[in-house]
Amino acid sequence: MGEIYERIDCMLGEIIDVLKNGSHASDLIRMNEILVNRREKMNIPMHCLGFSLNPHYYDANYLRMEAPGGVPRRPPNQDLEVVKGVMKLLREQLSRFQAKEGIFGTPAARIDAVSMSPISWWSTYGSETLELTDIALKVLSQPISSSSAERVWRTYSFIHNAKWNRLNATRDDKLVFIHSNARLLSRCSERYKKGPSRKWDVNPENTLFEESAVRLEETNWE
Repeated sequence: MGEIYERIDCMLGEIIDVLKNGSHASDLIRMNEILVNRREKMNIPMHCLGFSLNPHYYDANYLRMEAPGGVPRRPPNQDLEVVKGVMKLLREQLSRFQAKEGIFGTPAARIDAVSMSPISWWSTYGSETLELTDIALKVLSQPISSSSAERVWRTYSFIHNAKWNRLNATRDDKLVFIHSNARLLSRCSERYKKGPSRKWDVNPENTLFEESAVRLEETNWE
Protein backbone atom coordinates (compact mmCIF):
# COMPACT_ATOMS: atom_id res chain seq x y z
CA MET A 1 0.00 0.00 0.00
CA GLY A 2 2.81 2.41 0.82
CA GLU A 3 4.16 2.25 -2.73
CA ILE A 4 1.01 3.34 -4.56
CA TYR A 5 1.32 7.07 -3.89
CA GLU A 6 4.99 7.16 -4.89
CA ARG A 7 4.41 5.13 -8.06
CA ILE A 8 1.53 7.36 -9.15
CA ASP A 9 3.73 10.42 -8.69
CA CYS A 10 6.50 8.75 -10.71
CA MET A 11 4.02 7.84 -13.43
CA LEU A 12 2.89 11.46 -13.72
CA GLY A 13 6.51 12.57 -13.92
CA GLU A 14 7.33 10.02 -16.62
CA ILE A 15 4.37 11.16 -18.70
CA ILE A 16 5.61 14.75 -18.43
CA ASP A 17 9.08 13.64 -19.58
CA VAL A 18 7.59 11.91 -22.63
CA LEU A 19 5.18 14.66 -23.65
CA LYS A 20 7.20 17.82 -23.02
CA ASN A 21 9.66 17.15 -25.85
CA GLY A 22 7.28 15.43 -28.25
CA SER A 23 4.67 16.45 -30.76
CA HIS A 24 1.97 16.45 -28.06
CA ALA A 25 3.64 19.00 -25.78
CA SER A 26 0.63 21.29 -26.17
CA ASP A 27 -1.57 18.62 -24.59
CA LEU A 28 0.60 18.32 -21.48
CA ILE A 29 -1.47 20.57 -19.23
CA ARG A 30 -4.77 18.97 -20.21
CA MET A 31 -3.34 15.46 -19.85
CA ASN A 32 -2.00 16.28 -16.40
CA GLU A 33 -5.41 17.63 -15.32
CA ILE A 34 -7.13 14.43 -16.45
CA LEU A 35 -4.64 12.18 -14.66
CA VAL A 36 -4.73 14.19 -11.44
CA ASN A 37 -8.53 14.20 -11.52
CA ARG A 38 -8.55 10.43 -11.91
CA ARG A 39 -6.09 10.04 -9.06
CA GLU A 40 -8.23 12.13 -6.73
CA LYS A 41 -11.08 9.64 -7.17
CA MET A 42 -8.94 7.04 -5.43
CA ASN A 43 -8.60 6.66 -1.67
CA ILE A 44 -5.85 9.26 -1.38
CA PRO A 45 -5.81 9.59 2.46
CA MET A 46 -5.07 5.88 2.79
CA HIS A 47 -2.34 6.10 0.15
CA CYS A 48 -0.84 9.16 1.83
CA LEU A 49 -0.77 7.38 5.17
CA GLY A 50 0.87 4.31 3.67
CA PHE A 51 3.44 6.51 1.92
CA SER A 52 4.24 8.45 5.09
CA LEU A 53 4.65 5.26 7.16
CA ASN A 54 7.11 3.61 4.77
CA PRO A 55 10.61 4.18 6.24
CA HIS A 56 12.25 3.70 2.83
CA TYR A 57 10.99 7.09 1.65
CA TYR A 58 12.91 8.89 4.43
CA ASP A 59 16.26 7.39 3.40
CA ALA A 60 18.87 10.01 2.44
CA ASN A 61 20.05 8.08 -0.63
CA TYR A 62 16.51 7.76 -1.93
CA LEU A 63 15.87 11.48 -1.45
CA ARG A 64 19.00 12.37 -3.43
CA MET A 65 17.66 10.52 -6.48
CA GLU A 66 15.94 12.73 -9.04
CA ALA A 67 12.29 11.90 -9.52
CA PRO A 68 10.72 11.55 -13.00
CA GLY A 69 9.76 14.94 -14.37
CA GLY A 70 12.81 16.60 -12.85
CA VAL A 71 11.10 17.28 -9.52
CA PRO A 72 13.35 16.86 -6.46
CA ARG A 73 12.22 14.20 -4.03
CA ARG A 74 11.02 15.21 -0.58
CA PRO A 75 10.39 13.14 2.53
CA PRO A 76 6.67 12.50 3.11
CA ASN A 77 6.51 14.85 6.10
CA GLN A 78 7.58 17.75 3.83
CA ASP A 79 5.03 16.99 1.11
CA LEU A 80 2.03 19.25 1.72
CA GLU A 81 -0.37 16.96 -0.11
CA VAL A 82 0.73 13.99 1.98
CA VAL A 83 0.53 15.94 5.23
CA LYS A 84 -3.05 16.98 4.43
CA GLY A 85 -3.99 13.42 3.55
CA VAL A 86 -2.52 11.77 6.63
CA MET A 87 -4.96 11.23 9.47
CA LYS A 88 -4.54 13.54 12.46
CA LEU A 89 -4.90 10.58 14.81
CA LEU A 90 -1.71 9.68 16.69
CA ARG A 91 0.08 12.72 15.29
CA GLU A 92 2.49 12.80 18.26
CA GLN A 93 3.73 9.29 17.56
CA LEU A 94 3.81 9.99 13.84
CA SER A 95 5.96 13.08 14.42
CA ARG A 96 8.44 10.98 16.44
CA PHE A 97 8.72 8.54 13.57
CA GLN A 98 9.15 11.27 10.95
CA ALA A 99 11.74 13.10 13.06
CA LYS A 100 13.61 9.81 13.62
CA GLU A 101 13.55 10.18 17.38
CA GLY A 102 14.27 7.39 19.85
CA ILE A 103 14.65 3.94 18.35
CA PHE A 104 13.75 5.29 14.91
CA GLY A 105 17.01 7.24 14.82
CA THR A 106 19.36 4.39 15.65
CA PRO A 107 21.89 3.35 12.97
CA ALA A 108 20.34 -0.10 12.73
CA ALA A 109 16.88 1.33 12.08
CA ARG A 110 18.23 3.63 9.37
CA ILE A 111 20.07 0.80 7.61
CA ASP A 112 17.19 -1.65 7.85
CA ALA A 113 14.76 0.95 6.49
CA VAL A 114 16.29 0.29 3.07
CA SER A 115 16.92 -3.45 3.26
CA MET A 116 13.85 -4.70 5.17
CA SER A 117 10.23 -4.73 4.09
CA PRO A 118 8.11 -2.01 5.75
CA ILE A 119 6.09 -4.60 7.68
CA SER A 120 9.20 -6.32 9.05
CA TRP A 121 10.74 -2.95 9.88
CA TRP A 122 7.73 -1.82 11.92
CA SER A 123 7.54 -5.19 13.66
CA THR A 124 11.18 -4.77 14.68
CA TYR A 125 11.40 -1.08 15.57
CA GLY A 126 7.84 -0.09 16.48
CA SER A 127 7.96 -0.96 20.17
CA GLU A 128 8.03 2.69 21.33
CA THR A 129 4.88 3.65 19.39
CA LEU A 130 2.57 0.68 19.77
CA GLU A 131 -0.60 2.38 18.52
CA LEU A 132 1.10 3.81 15.45
CA THR A 133 2.78 0.46 14.79
CA ASP A 134 -0.58 -1.29 14.88
CA ILE A 135 -1.97 1.13 12.29
CA ALA A 136 1.19 0.92 10.16
CA LEU A 137 1.03 -2.87 10.01
CA LYS A 138 -2.64 -2.80 9.01
CA VAL A 139 -2.16 -0.13 6.35
CA LEU A 140 1.07 -1.42 4.84
CA SER A 141 -0.18 -5.01 4.69
CA GLN A 142 -3.15 -4.05 2.51
CA PRO A 143 -2.83 -6.00 -0.75
CA ILE A 144 -2.86 -4.12 -4.03
CA SER A 145 -5.78 -5.38 -6.09
CA SER A 146 -7.52 -4.31 -9.27
CA SER A 147 -10.80 -6.03 -8.36
CA SER A 148 -12.58 -2.77 -7.50
CA ALA A 149 -11.54 -1.24 -10.82
CA GLU A 150 -12.68 -4.36 -12.67
CA ARG A 151 -16.09 -4.15 -11.02
CA VAL A 152 -16.40 -0.57 -12.24
CA TRP A 153 -15.42 -1.58 -15.77
CA ARG A 154 -18.02 -4.34 -15.68
CA THR A 155 -20.67 -1.78 -14.73
CA TYR A 156 -19.35 0.55 -17.43
CA SER A 157 -19.79 -2.19 -20.04
CA PHE A 158 -23.54 -2.24 -19.32
CA ILE A 159 -23.78 1.53 -19.79
CA HIS A 160 -21.47 2.18 -22.73
CA ASN A 161 -21.61 -0.55 -25.34
CA ALA A 162 -22.08 -1.02 -29.08
CA LYS A 163 -25.68 0.16 -28.88
CA TRP A 164 -25.20 2.98 -26.39
CA ASN A 165 -21.97 4.40 -27.74
CA ARG A 166 -22.78 8.09 -28.10
CA LEU A 167 -22.70 8.92 -24.40
CA ASN A 168 -19.82 11.21 -23.49
CA ALA A 169 -17.29 10.30 -20.80
CA THR A 170 -18.71 12.74 -18.24
CA ARG A 171 -22.19 11.26 -18.42
CA ASP A 172 -20.78 7.73 -18.40
CA ASP A 173 -18.89 8.50 -15.19
CA LYS A 174 -22.02 9.88 -13.54
CA LEU A 175 -24.12 6.86 -14.51
CA VAL A 176 -21.47 4.43 -13.23
CA PHE A 177 -21.25 6.41 -9.99
CA ILE A 178 -25.03 6.36 -9.53
CA HIS A 179 -25.33 2.65 -10.32
CA SER A 180 -22.48 1.60 -8.01
CA ASN A 181 -23.69 3.66 -5.06
CA ALA A 182 -27.35 2.77 -5.59
CA ARG A 183 -26.32 -0.87 -5.41
CA LEU A 184 -24.53 -0.32 -2.11
CA LEU A 185 -27.41 1.69 -0.65
CA SER A 186 -29.93 -0.95 -1.68
CA ARG A 187 -28.23 -3.45 0.61
CA CYS A 188 -29.37 -1.39 3.60
CA SER A 189 -33.05 -1.63 2.66
CA GLU A 190 -35.58 -4.20 3.82
CA ARG A 191 -36.37 -5.14 0.23
CA TYR A 192 -32.82 -6.42 -0.16
CA LYS A 193 -33.24 -8.72 2.83
CA LYS A 194 -36.75 -9.99 2.12
CA GLY A 195 -39.19 -10.31 -0.75
CA PRO A 196 -38.80 -10.83 -4.51
CA SER A 197 -35.86 -8.40 -4.72
CA ARG A 198 -33.91 -10.18 -2.01
CA LYS A 199 -30.18 -10.02 -2.78
CA TRP A 200 -30.94 -9.01 -6.35
CA ASP A 201 -27.30 -8.41 -7.24
CA VAL A 202 -26.14 -11.94 -6.38
CA ASN A 203 -26.95 -14.87 -8.65
CA PRO A 204 -25.16 -18.07 -7.59
CA GLU A 205 -26.53 -19.93 -10.62
CA ASN A 206 -24.56 -17.70 -12.95
CA THR A 207 -21.43 -19.60 -13.95
CA LEU A 208 -19.53 -16.35 -14.41
CA PHE A 209 -19.50 -15.84 -10.67
CA GLU A 210 -16.82 -17.37 -8.51
CA GLU A 211 -17.52 -19.55 -5.50
CA SER A 212 -17.26 -16.45 -3.34
CA ALA A 213 -20.52 -15.23 -4.85
CA VAL A 214 -22.26 -18.37 -3.64
CA ARG A 215 -20.91 -17.77 -0.16
CA LEU A 216 -22.07 -14.17 -0.42
CA GLU A 217 -25.57 -15.39 -1.22
CA GLU A 218 -25.55 -17.44 1.96
CA THR A 219 -24.35 -14.53 4.08
CA ASN A 220 -26.73 -13.23 6.71
CA TRP A 221 -27.15 -9.52 6.03
CA GLU A 222 -29.29 -8.89 9.08
